[in-house]
Amino acid sequence: MAVEQRLTLPQAVERLFGIPLARHAVLRNAVNTLVKAMSQAKMLHLAENEISHTNGGRKRWTLPERELTTLSNAIVLQGIFGEPKTVIRLFTHPKRRNEYADWAKSLLLERQSVANIGLINHEILRLLEQLASNADLKTERLPNPFDNTLPQMGLSEYGGNLLKTLACQTAALSTGDSMMAQYLNGELEQANDAACRLQTDNPLLLQYRQLIIRTYKEAKEFDALLDEWR
Repeated sequence: MAVEQRLTLPQAVERLFGIPLARHAVLRNAVNTLVKAMSQAKMLHLAENEISHTNGGRKRWTLPERELTTLSNAIVLQGIFGEPKTVIRLFTHPKRRNEYADWAKSLLLERQSVANIGLINHEILRLLEQLASNADLKTERLPNPFDNTLPQMGLSEYGGNLLKTLACQTAALSTGDSMMAQYLNGELEQANDAACRLQTDNPLLLQYRQLIIRTYKEAKEFDALLDEWR
């Protein structure tokens, strides 16, 4: 009888994503929390095994190699939705998955605006389509739209998780969109008021903000000069 191949969590994550957990403490903590929750929900089957090292054996938690797809999907979904309990719900309540997929899509689509902060990652849309289907998340691997930098690392565009970041960006864009629409409609004073209220770290919105404030200042100075000539 063949012996079941088991992997430590660092081995599994490096095989799946090419990321060494030992070098990324934030990611390691996020994944450990997720795996612990999924183990308690009987969705991953952890066991304590002795792993050979050059300095002797050491007890480490391992999981079956056959559960790599489950782990991969769970980590990717954690990068999108954040909370382990949400990830578990996506596995255990397939009928609710469409609701979560629609929520994510709505935030993605709201990003596409006059003050666009970047193109939609089409791999994310493909993932959400698959999530909304009847796919078995334990056997059918979802695409990884984050390349080699997972949101849980805090280093990517989506530092933390995708939906939290998109929600914050959408809140900023509500003012940003209004500001740009007023500017493009020639409503310079209203655009300037919106620019002065705008609080964002987004480089493109900051660029538009500076442009509008500078244009408004120059227009006011020109009006004042005209008044002096009259």
